[in-house]
Amino acid sequence: MKEAEEDVKPGDSVSATGDADERNEEDAKEGSSATGSATGSVVHKPKRREPWTGEAWSVDDGLVLNMPLFKGCGIEFKRLLLRAIREWEYHDAGKETWYDPDYDEICTLEKLPKDRLPPLHKPFIGMKLDPGEYIARGGDYDDKLVVIIRGTVEKLVGDAPQGGQCIVRTLKRGDCEGITEFLGVGSEQRTCALRAGPEGARVRFVQRQALTELLLEKVIDENAVQPEDPDDPRIMRLKWAHEVAYFNELSLDRIDSLNHKEARNLLTWNPGPVDGPDKPLDFLQIPGQSVFMVDNALGTSVSGPLPEGIEERYYFDKQTILRPGVPGDCAILILRGQVEALVPEGCAGNCLPRAWEADEEDAMKSWLGDGRDGRAGDNTVMPVAKLAPKAPQQELDADREKVRKYLAELGDKTAEQEVAMVSLVLPQNIKRAMAHLRKAAEDGLLDLSSMKTSDWRWLWGDRQVLVVFDTLERARLLSSYGLEVAEQVRLFLNPPEEEPPPEPQAVLGPGMQLGRLALLGVPIVLSGVVRAKGPVLVAILHRSVLLQALGNCAEVELFMPQGLTIHDRLEVLKALPSTKNEVKDRPSHLGPITGPPAHKDRGDQAEAAAGTFAAFAEPSGRYRQVPGADAFEHVLMSALKSYSVIWDLVHDAPPRLLDQLVRAWEPRWLLPGETIVADEEPEADFVFVLVHGSCVVLLEDREIENVGQGSVQGAAQLLALNGWTRTVQVAPTCNGEAMIQVMTRQKLLDMLDGHPLPKARLRALEQSLQEGKEADWRILKNIPAFGSCAYQPFLTRLHKDADIRLFCAGDMVAFAGDDSAAMMVVLAGKVRCEQPQTLFFVELHRGEWCYQDNILGNTPTFGHDAVAVTNVLVLVLYRHAMQNAMVAYPDTRKVVIANETWRKQTNCPDPSALSVFAKLPAPLLSDVVEEARPVYYRPCSLLYSPGEIIDDNSMLFVLRGELSLTIMGIEVRRIGAGGHVGLHHFMELQCPAPNVTIRSTQACDCLLLQQSTIQKALDDELMEDDMLPYTASVRVLEGGEILDAFGFPVGDGSAKNVPDCVEQSEVFRACSKSFVAQIAEIVEDLAFWPGEKIYQQYEEGHFMYFVRAGRIRLEVLGRREPEIVEAGTTLGDMAVLDQVPHYVESAYAETHVWVRVLHKKLLRRSLSSFPEEERSMLGQVHAANPGIFG
Repeated sequence: MKEAEEDVKPGDSVSATGDADERNEEDAKEGSSATGSATGSVVHKPKRREPWTGEAWSVDDGLVLNMPLFKGCGIEFKRLLLRAIREWEYHDAGKETWYDPDYDEICTLEKLPKDRLPPLHKPFIGMKLDPGEYIARGGDYDDKLVVIIRGTVEKLVGDAPQGGQCIVRTLKRGDCEGITEFLGVGSEQRTCALRAGPEGARVRFVQRQALTELLLEKVIDENAVQPEDPDDPRIMRLKWAHEVAYFNELSLDRIDSLNHKEARNLLTWNPGPVDGPDKPLDFLQIPGQSVFMVDNALGTSVSGPLPEGIEERYYFDKQTILRPGVPGDCAILILRGQVEALVPEGCAGNCLPRAWEADEEDAMKSWLGDGRDGRAGDNTVMPVAKLAPKAPQQELDADREKVRKYLAELGDKTAEQEVAMVSLVLPQNIKRAMAHLRKAAEDGLLDLSSMKTSDWRWLWGDRQVLVVFDTLERARLLSSYGLEVAEQVRLFLNPPEEEPPPEPQAVLGPGMQLGRLALLGVPIVLSGVVRAKGPVLVAILHRSVLLQALGNCAEVELFMPQGLTIHDRLEVLKALPSTKNEVKDRPSHLGPITGPPAHKDRGDQAEAAAGTFAAFAEPSGRYRQVPGADAFEHVLMSALKSYSVIWDLVHDAPPRLLDQLVRAWEPRWLLPGETIVADEEPEADFVFVLVHGSCVVLLEDREIENVGQGSVQGAAQLLALNGWTRTVQVAPTCNGEAMIQVMTRQKLLDMLDGHPLPKARLRALEQSLQEGKEADWRILKNIPAFGSCAYQPFLTRLHKDADIRLFCAGDMVAFAGDDSAAMMVVLAGKVRCEQPQTLFFVELHRGEWCYQDNILGNTPTFGHDAVAVTNVLVLVLYRHAMQNAMVAYPDTRKVVIANETWRKQTNCPDPSALSVFAKLPAPLLSDVVEEARPVYYRPCSLLYSPGEIIDDNSMLFVLRGELSLTIMGIEVRRIGAGGHVGLHHFMELQCPAPNVTIRSTQACDCLLLQQSTIQKALDDELMEDDMLPYTASVRVLEGGEILDAFGFPVGDGSAKNVPDCVEQSEVFRACSKSFVAQIAEIVEDLAFWPGEKIYQQYEEGHFMYFVRAGRIRLEVLGRREPEIVEAGTTLGDMAVLDQVPHYVESAYAETHVWVRVLHKKLLRRSLSSFPEEERSMLGQVHAANPGIFG
């Protein structure tokens, strides 16, 4: 009887709160009737249930456990976490002992079984706070998660250790704070102050220690073979493996993460270009402000890991970070994780539709996401802003409205419609049609057994009707009506696949900033949501905090826009230089009588960009004492007055029209990587001015130009002369959002309506360039560079891939000395080619060209200026576009290359000299060169991003120029003429995609050596012996047998390829698996051939080598016999870890060798994100290599 009582489990703990349980009462009555006569007493015995069946959970329990933080946890894990929460609350309430009537026993927290919860007692839930009472202050070592149950809690920054000065967030029921400390993301110190709101609050705490203890629980591994001896320890596994993996992901321990102290970048105002003359404004150094500070005492931070005045927030996957359609009020810096910007529908290649409809309710909110989306039962945030309403549709009349309602109410009965065979063919062809269908039935393609009469019919939903259509169509018996029905039924049965949503154009990682213009007071509004791509930690600088900090400082004027009146705009336009030449005796497109003036020295100090503190404080600049937001309007007006296409129309217009012109522009804000307009994008007849940021111009997916503040794009499109021939994107390296001002053609026409003179000038400008609009491929056929290959298909491709630009009289078309591999053809108007400070010139008319040597690569820079004499339309043909046409039409290759004299004048390297092609037959090497694809990259072009593989597993061979290879922004090496990239994939080795960014530092001509050429030789049985050197190298690099000169295996003959040579290295023995796995992602794979030097003794140790396959010979001065090491060995580690000042041996490839290379700077950068790993790794290394005295 005693054993039976020990097995009894609780029926319901609700009774512990004083509430009756009906089921227990019924059990008691039954027990009374059954045993009362025998014992004379009532036995209270609950039913046998699961430990947590019938437990009482309050709504506040669900509020905590259903937060996005615990989304990846199972229900049992949540239950045990709730047990820990209640246990802490019982301790806090001093209630460590209670009576449990379900068990008829006195319970204590110490002896409560692990599978039972303390009973629900609502007064114990959470902690009550009085108004203004503090929960935590900045710098406190407190890792509890704070969940608001009732009331409000204020979050304060700025002197947070003393309670804080600025309220940055008001938390309500269901909100939580302290996620970073709870998860241990970067620090366990509080970064802000938390206090109860004016009406007080009740908050609930979740202890980090409770979570950690649960995650460390282990159970016996049922899948492992346990030791036979019962005294031996059992093989255990983590009990909550899924939850452990989930919280490891949330911890954001990544090598590209930034420490909290990097949030100081938000306190440095430098929105201009990286190479600009602007001197950053450091908010920390401004005298008179007391909000921003970094307080370090005795080397430890007493104000938390963040600078004072900065807030941090943690977001979970798909949570909204920046709301669309809401004006910006803060700037954010990504510390850990990634964010993505969704593209509104219809805006992927055209920024014009990104208009929004302001909502009064949204305008009062912060554009910063509150972290409430993603909770159970919550509505998701709309992915796009409320777009401006379209023009109202014409109202339907009564009859049409009735038809519309009838069709809307009618169910989808399309599948039940019938197709009659007699309706598909003409009457005279019915017998022939039936004969063909019977033949199809005999062949087993059609089933006619259900056709009882000659009136053959099929349902639309029957797929056999497709066989009927195919049979009759092949016999050419379908009538015109039958063809229409066939098309409709085929579309019904095989509907087109829905296009997948566009990929996020902007994916931003650690170090990127967003919303800096909001600090200036610019009403920045994004039309698409910016959300977390996985967990994200961001640092936030609020505009309200900035203004409060600088309230008594003169620098605050930079961030306080005043706005411009019509008189201000007119004064600014009057003061700006004009494109119109005031000298009446000489045309505006010509220079002085002595010839064109000399160009300004490129090394001269450039003007500071608008919005920067240098421009604001400059004593004689255009933006002197002009607030940043107002300075951007100055940029627009300056661009208008310097842009002849627009200013020549209105230069003498009345003030009212000039003011309308300035206010006719609409702002758009885009993030790095987003497209402003795409090549050949329809309905994009607009012009835009880049007001802030930098953009890159692409043609055929290749960079051709970089443009900055004040650049104007789209003149030819504004005049409807041609569509867009270029793609303009915000530069991926632009640190923050870009701002543009847009004006459409329709708005320009509406504005000029009622002003006859400007309207007549616009018409005359368009008419003067009409002949350029009608130009086609024939205008290129007289260019000598193309010689005998100037036939229509080739020239049509060239004309299609060219860039067409519009210039007005006096505009500079090209400058002498510019780096460009392009030629120019005049489509309409007249262009003057001239040299500065000389009287010699040549005028080009329609169909004439210049810079032919540049497109051929014979001359790296333009040799003379080109200036528009009249309004001109020019076609700019780029070298890479010509090469694409050469690949499409191979017959033109020899003709064009014959004119590229640089190949003979320079020591152009030969691809056949590469080690991979050693000892291969000459005809094959000739085919490799002949079938290679020529490619050109301008200086500073992006060739490949991390994770990209060269198309078709080709190998990139550099003929001239230089490439830079970077990983995580750190340059690891440079490749010059004769170098190559992509060897492992070219040889079809099992190699992961490289995590390398490749850019050109100089103009580069390269060859893409095609892998298909080698594959054809490998497939040819007649060349099997000739290909033995190549196949032997592939075999060794794959880990196959290493043979000597006589064909015998070297060593033990075993295959050795160690793919996890990095993970298994002794160097990382003391490091965590997650850290080492990430290290393996930032190494570069290299291959060496027998006899090649890997590194030299006494060289500075920049690289650590992990041998994946092959054998390496180590030679040391003074040692007679070299040492041979094999796959799995790590070399160069002592030099990289600074244990020795340089390499202590020379390494040579004994056989073909595959090594994975880790740069020293990358290792240091990775360890900076993992302080514990740094201590463990360096401590392990020093312990393993003690000094002379131990």
